[in-house]
Amino acid sequence: MTTSENKERRAVQVLTSASAGEMLSLALGDRAILRSWRLHAVNHRPGAGVSAGYSVIWDRLEGADGDARVRKDSYLVASTARISQANLDTVSAVTLYADDLAVHVWEFPLDPELPALETACDPERLSAVLGELVDVELLGYRPTRRAVLRAEGTSGRHYVKVLRPEALPALVQRHGACQDAGLPTPLIEVSTPDGLVVTSAVVGSSLGLTYQHGRYAEATFESLARTLDALPTSALDLQHRSAWAERCEHYARAASAAMPEISERATALAEGIRQVRQRADYGPLVPTHGDFYEANVLVSAETGRVSGLLDLDSFGPGHRADDWGCLLGHLSVLPSLSEKYRFVPTIRDDWFARASRDADAAAIAASAAGVVLSLVASARQRGKTNWKKHALARLVVAERWLETARG
Repeated sequence: MTTSENKERRAVQVLTSASAGEMLSLALGDRAILRSWRLHAVNHRPGAGVSAGYSVIWDRLEGADGDARVRKDSYLVASTARISQANLDTVSAVTLYADDLAVHVWEFPLDPELPALETACDPERLSAVLGELVDVELLGYRPTRRAVLRAEGTSGRHYVKVLRPEALPALVQRHGACQDAGLPTPLIEVSTPDGLVVTSAVVGSSLGLTYQHGRYAEATFESLARTLDALPTSALDLQHRSAWAERCEHYARAASAAMPEISERATALAEGIRQVRQRADYGPLVPTHGDFYEANVLVSAETGRVSGLLDLDSFGPGHRADDWGCLLGHLSVLPSLSEKYRFVPTIRDDWFARASRDADAAAIAASAAGVVLSLVASARQRGKTNWKKHALARLVVAERWLETARG
């Protein structure tokens, strides 16, 4: 095990073990009493640090003698990511050390890398940005990376994305290219230099509903293929981002850090994916979505055809097999989550056969294996007690995709 891998395992242990309570207590300071805490989410970006979120109840001691107490219910974030001291200072982050491991702790909705997050989470401040009264709901948050919120206002529904300020110009460019191509992507209504983007809502139902009822599966696949064909060639001028499967070794490390007992299997899986990728025919670079799966695709409830394409952060040059692999990889883990997805095995097999006419079957299957491997560690994100069961189920699915790729 490398020094980096060992440090990442230590980070996961420090942030997720019972001793995390002591860390949180120290971060709150001398004029606070920690009453209870619960691990809520874990995000591990191999090579870039581990972050964890905690629901925390604590008492703030007030008065000269600390004899007055105010009960607080907070969400604290602890991260081992590399963050500049200047950015940490803007959110009054506290840095603690476990030997040589630096852990930065701050209180949500502040974030040292997402300066617009506080505005996005505050209905009054966001209303001022939009020029109308809105209610706000947080849909997703990855510390130091991004957040997604829904805003309901007098003019209707909006979606809000918060990202690092330096990533804003590229996202605006991607949205513009897809709009010019006539794709059903959200319109950017407002953007601010600190990384706040407000977009219009897109009509349609989640592609995941198709997986539940099984209707229109053939029409939906054909519409998905046409959508990929319609991606503009201007994508080829954008920066290339590695596909999920291209980072398989990183995700094997994340899985191993989360569950050391599967380390050998995760490592072998990554090695197998890499071997197949080296010999499979991925073809030339083409325009790709980059994160093409049910959460980012809306379809018409009446026809099953694509009506909305979301999350364009990874839109750019890539391989068609990786877009299909992303779709099929995410699809294939759903039956382990709920019995609602009983139609998925049939849809998966049919769509894999159809996609294999558009791209190399081994390449698609290896990509699907890499995508599912990337989901193994994320089974822990909600801190559920049965997360290991889901992680193991995903590992098995990834291994089956690799078997398919090997033929």
